[in-house]
Amino acid sequence: MGKRQCRNIRYMFWGFCAALVLVICMKLDTVRTEAATAYTKLWADYDTRVVKNGKYYLKIDECSQKTLIAAKKAGPYKETPIDFYGAFANGKQAYYVRENVLYRYTFSSGKEKKVKKLSASGDQKYHVSAVYGSQVFLTKTSFDQWKYWTYSYNTKSGKLKMAVRNCAISSQNGKYVVAQNEYRSDVSPYRVTVYKITSSGLKKVKKLGENCHAEIYVKGKLYYAEYPDKYVRPDAYMEKVILYRCNPDGSGRKKLGTFTRSGQSGEVMVSKITSKYCYVYKDQRAYKYTYKTKKLKKVR
Repeated sequence: MGKRQCRNIRYMFWGFCAALVLVICMKLDTVRTEAATAYTKLWADYDTRVVKNGKYYLKIDECSQKTLIAAKKAGPYKETPIDFYGAFANGKQAYYVRENVLYRYTFSSGKEKKVKKLSASGDQKYHVSAVYGSQVFLTKTSFDQWKYWTYSYNTKSGKLKMAVRNCAISSQNGKYVVAQNEYRSDVSPYRVTVYKITSSGLKKVKKLGENCHAEIYVKGKLYYAEYPDKYVRPDAYMEKVILYRCNPDGSGRKKLGTFTRSGQSGEVMVSKITSKYCYVYKDQRAYKYTYKTKKLKKVR
């Protein structure tokens, strides 16, 4: 092989490497951009008082219960009209509902804009339950009717449409959401389903169970508690519950713990789920359960 041919092969090789690096960088940049503009729920749990969203810090004022914002954690903070229940933000702006009106608040300007007046009657109330791309999902609830409805509002077209009936989105992880499909009391189990967000709304992926509760995404994993069928009867009501962890789409389920009451009455409940532990309430006591050690420690 001549020197010119070798030179040409080297040039082709380095040209290919440069092109490959460019493609990889473009893909990585796209991922970073999407991650930076993804919407997340500002307060996924009520124990957290201050959250960082983009370069901004938001917190709940202890006295007024108003949402405050600042460019630095130390402040100074200023008051915003953001409703902390069901507020989703992407580091630049937040969507939320107040008095059945969808609003958008821009962090840099501090200005609020009315986006959409939502139709409601009686005791029906809306809240933002998920945001993905140009779709804002709004869940409507009615205590009088014991029903849920979830709608999708497209911020580009300005159109609002029904997504799924008998559906209240509980938690979101990217394009996946988990939702309860029955309106129940605070201490009653219900049917839970995983949905995938598509361009047309929500597509059912997997039913997790008929008697579940405490469904939530934590650090890329889905956690939920399920009562075996025979433990939702009046004679053995909610005396045994199983905690599971799985992938965002409901696959790869793993049992983390089984909890049973010791006495003859009272429900067993799971709450405050994190990636390392949860709280278990049984026999009128609260326990902290650590997944690694599989041990319960009484907290009160």
